[in-house]
Amino acid sequence: MKLVGVLPVLLALPALAQSSAAYGTRIGQVQTVYLADIPNTTGMIVSGSARFGEAPDAARTAASTPLPKMEFEAWGSREFAESVVTGNTGIERSPGKATVHRFARDNFRNTNVTYTVTVEALPATQLFRVTFSDSTIPLPVPQILRDGEQVMLNMGEDARTGRRLVEYVRVGSGVMPARLDVARNVYAEDAELAMNQPHLRINGVEQQVEESVTLSAPVVRVNIPGQGRYLLSFKPRVAEGFEQAGEAAQNSLVFWIGRNIFRIDCADRIATGSGTYNIYARKDSTANGSDDAAVVKFAVQR
Repeated sequence: MKLVGVLPVLLALPALAQSSAAYGTRIGQVQTVYLADIPNTTGMIVSGSARFGEAPDAARTAASTPLPKMEFEAWGSREFAESVVTGNTGIERSPGKATVHRFARDNFRNTNVTYTVTVEALPATQLFRVTFSDSTIPLPVPQILRDGEQVMLNMGEDARTGRRLVEYVRVGSGVMPARLDVARNVYAEDAELAMNQPHLRINGVEQQVEESVTLSAPVVRVNIPGQGRYLLSFKPRVAEGFEQAGEAAQNSLVFWIGRNIFRIDCADRIATGSGTYNIYARKDSTANGSDDAAVVKFAVQR
């Protein structure tokens, strides 16, 4: 069974060296679209660390609360940086909601990827509903994201090198730090996944925990009712049928199966390092589960 035959969310480039440039480089600037219509920001570029389309200081300070927005940040290898242009072909707004039509054009490879994303701020919460449509690429089902969270989309792949162009769609209010690099493989041969009081969300909807666990192991089996059992690892384990399926950073781990996105949040750091690391997975189809894997069980949402 292919875990990621349809890849709504893709991550990183092969680990070639320990510098961030080896894993990828940001394509252009971070581009921002506000859910509310703000005067005098169309096509505006502010220098330095500000975002494309960032609101002027007067507009930001006049708002009684931080302005909800979505940010688009493209990453790829240097080959993509030389030839790719990303942007918007249109924006429609209604109260608390914005729909953006996106494109990524590769002038060297003569490709043009498009998709539409709608972000809606859910009233009286710090949550956002993100819906994708009208796409030339595989996309995830609708997601519920917390303030500052993101979804990653595969925008293209170089047929010669296998390196990918990805776009991160981030939603929230206020300052949302840009990424420093893309995910990479861990260096340690004995790297273990640490799970301390894990909590699961499926497409953003929180699930119940069957039992609270604390464990650390090279391979962790995650039992998800209605979805099956999946083995997770920091290491590629190609000979065992593992495939790249997500990433882990600090206390959170994200992986996907088909068009569904699974997020596991823990009480402590999942990886010993401070970076963002690739997660590899495969379905565990054995009768009783893999005997050598530590087990995390989640309950059915009531």
